[in-house]
Amino acid sequence: MCIEKGNKHFLCDALSDLKALQDTITDFNSKYYGQLLLKIVGSDTIPFILITNNGVHLKLIDKAKQFETEYFRIESIDKERCRGTVSLLRSFDFEGNDTNSIADVVRLERTSSEKTIELGFISAIQLLSPDLLQRKIIIEPKW
Repeated sequence: MCIEKGNKHFLCDALSDLKALQDTITDFNSKYYGQLLLKIVGSDTIPFILITNNGVHLKLIDKAKQFETEYFRIESIDKERCRGTVSLLRSFDFEGNDTNSIADVVRLERTSSEKTIELGFISAIQLLSPDLLQRKIIIEPKW
């Protein structure tokens, strides 16, 4: 159980629910329709942003691939220690350049990079559209 100042930390439960939802999307297999739920949703990832107690977006760096991101996918939750393991989602703008500006993000890409974070320093979670993970950018000629 996550404890913060005597109260159960809501973020552990919220991320645990999000992980369960992702697992349901991925693992649901119908006898007649196979993985229809995954096909309908279109992605096994529900991207999100974490907001720190200081009111800013949490940003993590992948030193190997050399990018910084504030977009994540939940991988696991340790409720006893109030920690979460997230994978880093790389964000791209319209031209395919790295960006963290939510106004400029048109596509998120899953990476194999994972980080463990202390949830006691996080005050909020903001979910994003899973469509960001499957967007294809098509530029049509003007003429």
